[in-house]
Amino acid sequence: MRAIFAVLAFSFSTAASSACYIIYTRSNEVIWQGSSPPVAMNTLYIDAEVQKKVPKGHMVILIGSPAPCPEIDLTVPRRTMRQAAAEMNNN
Repeated sequence: MRAIFAVLAFSFSTAASSACYIIYTRSNEVIWQGSSPPVAMNTLYIDAEVQKKVPKGHMVILIGSPAPCPEIDLTVPRRTMRQAAAEMNNN
């Protein structure tokens, strides 16, 4: 009996770890991707949470995909070379 529960627990944990969360912009460009949820998944309004992160975006969840799911986060503003140099000079 313990072996059955162990196999079930392993299969559910494997399935959960193989999920890939992808957020697209309204023009269908990938703006966020990762193996952990980008928004709170314990709400009835997941779409509203996605909209807070990427206005007019939508999320796709791939479960059990054998393809890799590299981390991508283009939702945060990036620094330019000039900004990085100015920060280095100020420190």
